[in-house]
Amino acid sequence: MDAPPPFRVLVLCAHNRTRSVMAGHLLQSLLANANVEVTTAGFGEPGRTAMPQAVELLENAGIHAHAHRSTQVTPQMVREANLVLTAEKSQVMAVVADLGGDFDRTFTLPEYARSLHSQAERPRGLAYMKANVPEVDDPTGHGDTTWRRVWGEIEGWCRVVARAVG
Repeated sequence: MDAPPPFRVLVLCAHNRTRSVMAGHLLQSLLANANVEVTTAGFGEPGRTAMPQAVELLENAGIHAHAHRSTQVTPQMVREANLVLTAEKSQVMAVVADLGGDFDRTFTLPEYARSLHSQAERPRGLAYMKANVPEVDDPTGHGDTTWRRVWGEIEGWCRVVARAVG
């Protein structure tokens, strides 16, 4: 009997150098023993290294990301994903409008984590863009306090997601 295909999670942010790196590598670590495949990508230029602060925070958690290089998201990556997690709601809309993604499988990371404990109906279309959808702050250009806060938030949301999909 063939093993079932893995549940595929695609984690996106603007450049695949900060937020998606931290969330994606953490999810990979948390789901290492599950039939889940986690990939990361961004909307920016491919082949760039992760931000040093992101690598350091992951390293402090025992997760090695020194070899990470940014990947540019493609429509195929989106189609193949069972779940797409982004940093910002504008990225949710870009996945759906520009890359053919399914809105019902595309969320910001904190939005998805919170939805697992809520029965609230999710707004659609323009109402979604006007809604107060939780996002992942971009710590790039900020100090250590912001980086640690964002990492702590990502870690909490990823633990919720890992319990749900693992």
